[in-house]
Amino acid sequence: MPDTAPINISGLDRIVVRPKREMRLVEKTSDGYVLAEASTTPQLHESFSHDRIRELLQVGAMRIERGWYHEDRAKARLFAGVNSMAQLPPTEQKQIFRRHHYVTEFVRRETSEGSKVKRTDASIAIALKAIDDDFAPTGRCDQPRTVHKRPCARTFRRWLKSYEKHGADPLALRTLHRRCGNQLSNMHPEAIRLLNEHLMLYCDERRRSIKKVHSLLAVAVRDCNRERELRGVSPIDVPAKSTLRARIAALNQFEVYASRHGIPAARAKFAANSGGLDVDRPLQHVQIDEWRIQLHTIVEGLGIGADFTEKDRIALRKERLYACVVIDVATRCVVGMRLSRKSDTPNAIATLAMTVIDKTDIAKASGCLSDWPMHGPAHVMSPDAGANFIDEEFRARLADLKCTYENAPAGLSHLRGHIERVFGTAHTNLIEEFPGRSFSNVVDKGAYKAEDRAAALSADVPKIFVRWVVDHYHHTPHVGLCGETPYCAWQRLTQKFGVDPSPNRDQRREIFGVELERVLDQNGVRVQGLFYQSEEMQRWRRQLGDTKVRVRVDENDIGYVSVWLGDDWITVPSVRTIVRGVHLDTWLESVRDLRRRFAEGAKMYEHIVDESIRAIAKMADDAMRRVAIDRTSPTAAELDQTETGLLLGFQIEDDADDADDDHGDGGILGRGIPVANSTPPTDPTGQHRPTKARDDDYGLDD
Repeated sequence: MPDTAPINISGLDRIVVRPKREMRLVEKTSDGYVLAEASTTPQLHESFSHDRIRELLQVGAMRIERGWYHEDRAKARLFAGVNSMAQLPPTEQKQIFRRHHYVTEFVRRETSEGSKVKRTDASIAIALKAIDDDFAPTGRCDQPRTVHKRPCARTFRRWLKSYEKHGADPLALRTLHRRCGNQLSNMHPEAIRLLNEHLMLYCDERRRSIKKVHSLLAVAVRDCNRERELRGVSPIDVPAKSTLRARIAALNQFEVYASRHGIPAARAKFAANSGGLDVDRPLQHVQIDEWRIQLHTIVEGLGIGADFTEKDRIALRKERLYACVVIDVATRCVVGMRLSRKSDTPNAIATLAMTVIDKTDIAKASGCLSDWPMHGPAHVMSPDAGANFIDEEFRARLADLKCTYENAPAGLSHLRGHIERVFGTAHTNLIEEFPGRSFSNVVDKGAYKAEDRAAALSADVPKIFVRWVVDHYHHTPHVGLCGETPYCAWQRLTQKFGVDPSPNRDQRREIFGVELERVLDQNGVRVQGLFYQSEEMQRWRRQLGDTKVRVRVDENDIGYVSVWLGDDWITVPSVRTIVRGVHLDTWLESVRDLRRRFAEGAKMYEHIVDESIRAIAKMADDAMRRVAIDRTSPTAAELDQTETGLLLGFQIEDDADDADDDHGDGGILGRGIPVANSTPPTDPTGQHRPTKARDDDYGLDD
């Protein structure tokens, strides 16, 4: 039967809610309590039901210390110098409770027997003797017994007074022995100086023993005494070896060990294995690292090496891939993964970009049965000291995501143990979960030429890794999660804590987009053969004239670009709605297809281009492009080269235009994409978009 008893809390109780929220009782109701944080002004109130309090107490997230704010209890803590009995050693606890036994028994007898027990010396002595007689220890005669001396009446009266003065708190019976003794050293100041100097001789790479250092100290004291004797001053004593040992023990032991054995050895010796980071929420702390994959080891582990020729095996031995992975510490979920033939910053940035998008479409494109919804901006990211992760471009993206960068020093793998263990799990389990038949299409001699099979295998690796992460790793009970799967941990913790909002489409373009420099004229800006136009951009042009502007483009959606206008990025749509949501590769392949199908000079209408884009998009694997090998974002130089080659002179006519249109010949190598006299585009999302501009709309000659 579940526990449904109400939890009693008084106004004098101290309530601490994890991590360190100290709260006070404000109001009690039949359903629970209203508590307020004691350290905030104005006080912040929060309601706690009895069930919630019971749950918090059970998991250790709430601490209630009864009577903490009582005046007498506060005096008792001040008198004892500690807050609880648990802070005292067992010997002192036994001593306190022996006194507590005498005091409580005397008070009980005083209350029950009335006039027979009084607080005179004679009556106290009789009562204490009676207490000893009633509670005399019994047992076998061959067993040792500890017998304590009975206190005298005067001592007992002091105990009783302190006990009653401090609210009957046992802490009030603590002895004052801790205050005894001379707190000041009786060592001569000159001896102290020599002792401190020789402490440094122990903290030396020559690693002298304490015995050796003490002998050197004795020599120094004797030399000092000879000098003092010449000055007619009394000699000083040599500090004892135990004193030297105690002073060494009081030093910072990390610094002592580092000075004797070196800093790397000290780090290894004093590295704390705390059982993990103190992380409660999803994406509170993530770790990123890179893992080198050798394809020939995968082939041999699968037992399909015999199906490859000697030439193939030589090619496989040279083929090395790099998997960049981001893992969430709280849930152990993989929130980003990219594979590349190069270990470079663009691959790290592309992996970082994956962490803020839902990757379910990537999972489905890889043939996964499960989804991959883990995404969001991290609060803290811990990479290693690799060049990819300390690069300014990578750190700039982190800063834009408002993510704190915590670099783990090189060689200290225990500071990023979670990501290291994921790599170890992948290395041992990946081959087991995906046997040779997963690669049967690769080694099939009828499907590929012998010299092409190594390349085909490397092309399949991203899908294999995605399947392993999404379907196997995320749904396997994890030891670090007490048997819970990473997927279930993500679902549970995100329902409890939620996640911070990811950057929207425009923010992702501004953070991760490729930056170009383009000329702003009456047609707007031209990127990859498409014009982008907005009224706000033309107002800027009217002030400065035709000028160059910074433009950022996202390869995943070329329907919009971001343009820098002095103090902020603005989103500018393409004048052609057919490219909204279209991937750059799909657009370029469509242009290549149209150039192959139509003769040069043929007029290209919008509906023809739209049909080509849809056909290419069906054949293209857009989702897997995001994790395909060497599919990092294109550089500005590559985009410029494409524009001066494939897209030079390419234009699209509105469907309403015909061959006799006044705007020129309209051929493929004709003028740029027209802007004037075009119909304003419609946005399927229902959001307002700037219309295409007419030359006479702006009131100034261009």
